[in-house]
Amino acid sequence: MRNNRETKITFLGTSGSMPDRDGDSASFLINDRHLVDTGWSSVNNLRTIGVDPSDVDYLVFTHLHHDHYVSLPTFLFFWLMKGRALNELNIIGPVEDVTQVVELAMDFLQTDRFYPDSGYPHIIPLFPGERYENEDFALDTCATLHPVQGLCYRFTDKHTGKGFSFTGDTAYYPPLIEHVKDSAVLIHEASLGPVAADPANNTYLHSGAIDAAEIAKAAGVGKLVLIHGASSTAEPCIEAAKSIFAGEVVWPKPGQTVLL
Repeated sequence: MRNNRETKITFLGTSGSMPDRDGDSASFLINDRHLVDTGWSSVNNLRTIGVDPSDVDYLVFTHLHHDHYVSLPTFLFFWLMKGRALNELNIIGPVEDVTQVVELAMDFLQTDRFYPDSGYPHIIPLFPGERYENEDFALDTCATLHPVQGLCYRFTDKHTGKGFSFTGDTAYYPPLIEHVKDSAVLIHEASLGPVAADPANNTYLHSGAIDAAEIAKAAGVGKLVLIHGASSTAEPCIEAAKSIFAGEVVWPKPGQTVLL
């Protein structure tokens, strides 16, 4: 049973776009119910930590590059195999891509042919700067700096009053500072390793650990969580970030939980 005095973040994968062996690309679960990005293997990852995928009520996509949504069809198929109506599933994501990706996943599964009564997920497209809220949580958004439209989210748990922020994939982007200001936890990508990105040579618009630490320091966050990179770089990234940011810095392992 959930402790309503704590907000729970469970990391399912922290690898970059190509998963490490025995790992997965970046994905995490909030309060055992809200899945952020699916990674390559969402169904297996959730079942490994004892969560039934059909108990997830919200999927939240930071952006729609393949490594962040590639297991969406298998996630939806699990729901279908359990006899769950897909219209009970809510999918949030950037307005430019989320509807198309969900439609393609449904077409791939041929739901009209094999599951004509399954319903359709409730898609919630968000523009940068838009807010979404329900009785359980609120999500505030701002743009990231990436080749496709991305959203940095600030999550507020209405049951605990606690919150945290997560950037998704992004290059160093100063507007994030105000958006994540004073967050208890900032989850920030560090794809490029224990460095700062070279703006003149950053085609895919990612960050290094130094970039993440600069954002965390300027925003005055409590704790910096680094993800989205090779596990071999985790310790060097932590050390590099600590040279900039005075707060706690971690690179979680799959299955590791952070409590707020």
